[in-house]
Amino acid sequence: MSDVMTSESSTIDASIDWQARAAELEARLAAAEKHLAESREAVDAAERRRVIERELVRQGALDVETAALLTEAAVAGLNKADAKAAVAELKRKKPFLFAPPARASAMSGAVERGSGIDEAAAAARESGDRRALLRYLRMRRGAM
Repeated sequence: MSDVMTSESSTIDASIDWQARAAELEARLAAAEKHLAESREAVDAAERRRVIERELVRQGALDVETAALLTEAAVAGLNKADAKAAVAELKRKKPFLFAPPARASAMSGAVERGSGIDEAAAAARESGDRRALLRYLRMRRGAM
């Protein structure tokens, strides 16, 4: 009779161990799912921040950190996070956070040309002609 009791108690213990183990694994699975959801939210927030900062730099923000915080606050209230629209709205509402547009100048936009000393040096080097070398040296002396 004691053998029957021992086998029954070991069967009951085994089923209790199995149920406890299943409950523990379910709790660990729930914790892992929660951690995964938090990690996804963190990745999404980092990606949103990167997109916002890139758009702010493209729009010429003077203080990217401040503008990013204001833009993130605006994006948080929207259903669909559109960084470009949020930055454009911020630029419209607070233009002092962005560099002013370039003004037209009265000066010509022509590029300043060099004195030709580089071309003279290249000609003297390539040709080996003494006259070209002397011309280069005279230009160099005058430039100094």
